[in-house]
Amino acid sequence: METLLQDVRFGFRMLVKSPGFTIVAVLTVALGIGANAAIFSLVNGILLQPLPYSHPEQLVSVRATYPPGALAAMREQVHTMEVGGYSEGHELNLTRRGDPVRLTSTLVSAELFSILGVRPELGRTLYPGEDRAGQDNYVVLSHALWEQRFGRDVTIIGRSIELEGISREVIGVMPADFHFPSPKTQLWLPLHNDPRAQGYWADDFMPVIGRLRPGATLHQADAEIQLFQSHVGELFPWPMPKAWNADVNVVPLQSGMVANIRTRLLLLLGAVGMVLLIACANVANLMLSRAATREKEIAVRSALGAGRQRIIEQLLTESVVLAALGGLVGLAFARAGLWLLRAKLPPDTPRLTDVHLDWRVLVFAALVSLVTGLLFGLAPALQFSRGNFVESLNSGGRGAAASVSQRLRGGLVVGEVAFAMLLVISAGLLIRSFWALSHISPGFQSEHVVTARITPNQSFCTDAARCLSFYHVLLDKLQSSPGVSTAALVNDLPLGGTVTKRSVRVEEYLNPIAGLQPLLWLHAVTPNYFHVMQIPLLSGRGFTPADESGPPVVIMTAASARKFWPGQDAIGKHMQFARDKEWRTVVGVLADVRAYDLQNTVPTWIDGAVYSPYSPRASME
Repeated sequence: METLLQDVRFGFRMLVKSPGFTIVAVLTVALGIGANAAIFSLVNGILLQPLPYSHPEQLVSVRATYPPGALAAMREQVHTMEVGGYSEGHELNLTRRGDPVRLTSTLVSAELFSILGVRPELGRTLYPGEDRAGQDNYVVLSHALWEQRFGRDVTIIGRSIELEGISREVIGVMPADFHFPSPKTQLWLPLHNDPRAQGYWADDFMPVIGRLRPGATLHQADAEIQLFQSHVGELFPWPMPKAWNADVNVVPLQSGMVANIRTRLLLLLGAVGMVLLIACANVANLMLSRAATREKEIAVRSALGAGRQRIIEQLLTESVVLAALGGLVGLAFARAGLWLLRAKLPPDTPRLTDVHLDWRVLVFAALVSLVTGLLFGLAPALQFSRGNFVESLNSGGRGAAASVSQRLRGGLVVGEVAFAMLLVISAGLLIRSFWALSHISPGFQSEHVVTARITPNQSFCTDAARCLSFYHVLLDKLQSSPGVSTAALVNDLPLGGTVTKRSVRVEEYLNPIAGLQPLLWLHAVTPNYFHVMQIPLLSGRGFTPADESGPPVVIMTAASARKFWPGQDAIGKHMQFARDKEWRTVVGVLADVRAYDLQNTVPTWIDGAVYSPYSPRASME
């Protein structure tokens, strides 16, 4: 131990004597270790740490989605686990408490909180049965919403707040570290389970989570879900496609939550690992250059009785001291980098709130610093392990280990180039993909177009005529505003992440699945919408103000028209929305719009897209 401390002190003195070398080497190592520590913090918080729930090893995720009716059937028929569902991303207006505010909610089955094993900070969560129609008038607040909107008022429990014009009783406030299913959720409402409603089998196909019952295994739960899936389609009021949930399986909840980001994080960790290896090669080259000036010093020490092992130990200790300094500076870089990553990553990144510089990251940084020091310390150690100290002393400190040094430097340069090429090729592929995405035409023009969300309470729009009048007044005022050339309304913005779906009957179209009606994405728009978005009309006509109250009409996208009437002119064809009595006439065909994402015009579970005039017949958000 005394020898080690002596080597550490000597190493510090040698580094202080060469401040230029020390600063460059420490910063090089710090950048590599800092990048690795920052990315490992993500890997640790998202992939490695157990979920912050009671007995997280018992929590599972069913890799499929089910409507409320199927979830209720699953609850009765599946015995290996307790199951619950949730539907996130529902936006609601909070009114009558200061200025109106738009909140993001998650609808949950009554069992969900007990499945997760979480307790509220105030009040209670949902009791069994409180997600049934007539018994679901409750709300649970997030800790952040309770603080920001209600000023941490503990008397809020038992009082009512107005959401979408409907009074709901606040029954609980969740802890500050509870963010299920994502940090965007500000409140939780019970699912409205009403078997009499058609949406009981059609709306909100939800993810399902569960908790294994005592004695049950993941394999048993998976087998039981497979059996349930094999016959649940028979419970629907209409035929379900065989492909629906065909690949259903049960996985640990943590695996299910992070499945979409796991590969990207591990690739990122591998990339910064290569950056660290390049940094090691750079510092090793610096160490070799510095070692060339120390050959006489090392030769003198050898002549005075220092053995090769002792000299190598001292050189490696000096390298580890240098790496430790780099690790300390790297942690400061990691802290700043982690702050930047958390600010720039999408807010719905799973488990982002669990990412911190904790003790695991500190241990990782310490181990990486140790390994890094040993790696770049090997180069000078190898040089002096093979050099002839007597020859070095006789030649004035030059040339004894020159050939060894040159070979090592050549190898390090080859390694640096190889790692750099891997990173450059990977970066080139990413840039190429980004360039390709940025040059995909979405089918509309977004330049000089601004958007705003107008969201009246649902209770206000139960009167369709009043809602229609409100939107007309709003649109007229907007179009007369300075700087606005034209304006329009639409229920779902392209690439906005929301899909309004409608089942339809299509004239002359026979679905390959007998009895199953096509599902279309319904865009409700005002007449100027196509002009505002510069979406070309391929045939027929656009909408006019008269279409709001006249015979019902629709406009199809080109891909939808080809699917339903291949080789035919779609103009004059008819379709009927579910629950409508009237048939709608196709009056126009539009160019395709990549409204879902830059690769797809519609989701894979949607059969096409249709535009309807904004009217009492069509829903506007």
